[in-house]
This record gives sequence, C-alpha cells and structure tokens, in this order.
Amino acid sequence: MKLFLLGPTLLLSLLISFFLLRSDTLRAVQAPGMRTQAASPAPGSQPRLAGAAQTPAARPAQADAASAPPAAAAAQADPFAPVYIVTSRETWQGIRGLTRAAVARRDSTGATVLISETRADRLGDISDYVHANERRCGGYFAFPSRAQAEAFVSADGAKQAMAKSMLAGYTLDNQATVSRWLPQVQEQRLYATINHLSSYRNRYYASTHGRTSAEWIRNHWQSLAAGRDDVTTELFTACATCGTQPSIILTIRGWDLPNEVVVLGAHLDSINGGNRNDPEQHAPGADDDASGIATLTETLRIALADGWQPRRTVKFMGYAAEEVGLRGSNAIAQSFRASGVNVVSVLQVDMTNYKAGAVTDMKLISDYSNADLKNFFITLFDTYLAPMGLTRGSVACGYACSDHASWTNAGYPAAMMFEAGDPGGSFPYIHTSYDTLATMGESAQHSVKFTQFALAYLGETAKTRTRVTGGPAQVLPVP
Repeated sequence: MKLFLLGPTLLLSLLISFFLLRSDTLRAVQAPGMRTQAASPAPGSQPRLAGAAQTPAARPAQADAASAPPAAAAAQADPFAPVYIVTSRETWQGIRGLTRAAVARRDSTGATVLISETRADRLGDISDYVHANERRCGGYFAFPSRAQAEAFVSADGAKQAMAKSMLAGYTLDNQATVSRWLPQVQEQRLYATINHLSSYRNRYYASTHGRTSAEWIRNHWQSLAAGRDDVTTELFTACATCGTQPSIILTIRGWDLPNEVVVLGAHLDSINGGNRNDPEQHAPGADDDASGIATLTETLRIALADGWQPRRTVKFMGYAAEEVGLRGSNAIAQSFRASGVNVVSVLQVDMTNYKAGAVTDMKLISDYSNADLKNFFITLFDTYLAPMGLTRGSVACGYACSDHASWTNAGYPAAMMFEAGDPGGSFPYIHTSYDTLATMGESAQHSVKFTQFALAYLGETAKTRTRVTGGPAQVLPVP
C-alpha cells in the first residue's frame, strides 16, 4: 500500500519542482533594475509621440545559408544557445543579471570592454535595457563562441580607424553632379519603399520574411541598374550567425580608381522588443530601418538614372541581423579586412524619417567614427544642405550603436548621420508594432534631406568619371 501511494506523491513533487524551476527561469530573464517596456497604445488608438526616447548605432568565399554547418544551424534555432557578447563596461553593469562569466578586456583605444556569455533568447532583453536606460540602439557585438569574441577584441582596429588621415583626399569640386541630383529626390518614392518594406510581417533575421524582404531589396536594386554592365548585385551569405537572412551588396565599378571603395550602408532587418524570439513577431520597422534602405534606394535610383559613372568603386549595402549584434555588417567588414579591400570611406544610414518639435534636421554621430570623415560630413552639410535652410547638431551614440561600428572596428574610416528625433530624443516607437508610417505622419519628407546628404556624399567621395581631383577637403571642427 505504501509503495502504491509513493507513485502519486513522487509525481506531485516532480510537478511542483518543474513549475518552481520554470518560474525561476522566467524571473532570471529580468536584469536587476531593468525597466519594463511601456505599454503599447490600444489597437486603433492614436499613439502619443512624446516622452521617452531611444537614440541609436572581405569575403574570401560566399557560403549559401543552406550549407551552414549543422551545429551552426542548430544554434540559430535554439533559444537557449550560448551567445558571447562584447559590450562597454557601462552597458554590462546594467545587464549583468542576464550574463555570466564576464571578463574584462581593453580595445585598441584603451577603453574597457566586457566579454560575457548570455543566451540567444536574452538578446532582446539586453537590447531593451540599452533602449530604455541608455536611450540608444545596439550596444553590443554578438558571437557564437568565446574564442571568436576574444579574437574580435584582440584584432580591434578602432584606434587606427578613428585617428588616421583619410585614405583618399577629397575636395568639394563635383558641384555640377551633386547640384543636378539634389532636386531630383522624390518623397513619394521614399514613401513607397518604406511602405513596402514595412508591409512584411517582419524583417527579422531568423524568419522567412527576413530572407524574402532581403531578396526583394536585391531584385529592386538590380532593376534600377538594368542595362549597366558595370553594376553587379549579390546576396552576401558568408555570415554563419545571420540566420536565414543574407546581406545585399550592389557594386558600381570605379572607372579609373577601381581599387578605392566607397561604401553606403543601412541595415535591412527589424525586430519587436516584446516578441523578440518569435519568427512571426509583428515588426514593421518603418523608421528602423526601412527609412535607411529607402534613402539608399532613392540615392541609387537618381545616380543610375543620370547615367553616372564613378571614378571610385561604390558599394551600396543592406546589412542583415543588425538588431542582434551587428552581425551582417561585422561579417562583411571583417571579410573585407581579411581580403585587403581598400575601403576609403563608409556612410551609415540608420533611421532617417522622424522629426518632431524644435530640433535640428540631423545629427552627426560624434563617437566611434573617423575624425577626418566627420569633418568632411560637416563640410558636405554646410555646402549643400545648410543653404536650403537645414540645420545640424551632434550626439554621442555609445559603443556599437549601429553598423558603422563594425567598419570602425575593422580599421576603416566610417561615420554616420542620424535623424533629429524630438526634444526628448529619437523615435519613441522603435522596436514595436507601432514603428509605422502612420506614427510618422504618413510622410517620408524627413528622409528627403538624408537622401540629399547621401547624394552629396556619393558625388564628392566617388566623384564623376573624367573629373580628376586631388588635395584634402576643407577641415572644420566638430561642435
């Protein structure tokens, strides 16, 4: 009789233990002191655009995602797979409850960074902490092994990238090309691209939508280059941690300086912080970063429609998996570094379509960027956009806030212009289902000025065939 009674008793005990463990696991996901995400507006109500803000950030062979090693594929699908992240000390202090086995290292600038272990399903919580408490995006690089994270920090080239003189001297002498381009920017085309990309359920790196949206961008860019034998497009799949999502690279071959490469990039993925591990999450990502892809697309359309041929090689890039540790851009930048690709300048475009209230039109990211290139950005703005009545400011972004950080770490000169946001910061509905054109006034007008800046950058860095230039650009101090 006692043996008979032990069965149900033992079963009950096991069930209680299971639920206690599950409860402990759920509680462990919340870091000490973390803010909970603000409640989303009720369906059908008008969201309130005020208050808290979040400020954001060579491949030797191509490998098809389908041919990734089974272990890597399994890790992508496993929410409990270990992930090793590199963060600043300040960020780690806030997320330490979500990590383990942290070790301190110094990057090439002498700054302390932390390498720590977390789980794949906790990356969203880490991103949420950065958004809510540091009021920016990004905040970390992610790797599948500690050895890769250690190697990344050991090979850091940020100090060289930020301090060295430009690899190519630029003068503002291509006004004939740039001035012809600027009036051609069409707000309705920017709107159409943002509208299409935000119509996907999401562009999450590990979802089927993440891949199909990337393929659409590749196909659309390819159509803009129809008939050009100096233009090629590719899906960059040599990123073992980018899930199902490839990056896109469109290359316009340089006419007489083909080995000097100018890059314009934006990330193509999106994420919903409230459903971060669900491949069917609703993450329209209209501002973050469909607006950046739209800005690149309109820049590309105008240049190619003009029959433009550059002196330097130009690469337009749509990066995969930015929202989970700058994975796509880092894979490309490190691959270019390994292959010795001579990238002379990188422009990052991440969020371009939100402005509300009495703020400047755009902000130069002041940190983790090349000093000469930042000064060149100021010269471009003051020459081409200031006469239109546009204004600029600057803001510090923090460690690994967007894809320009991948290029800086790889030793390349990179810089970024960011949207003005509102008096409280940047777009308040980033990483929610309300990152839509509707919450930005059903307009893409603010992306027009970023497209004009990108066109000025393109014309004055890649130059125009037959226009031989030399000498440094005018250098102005960063405010």
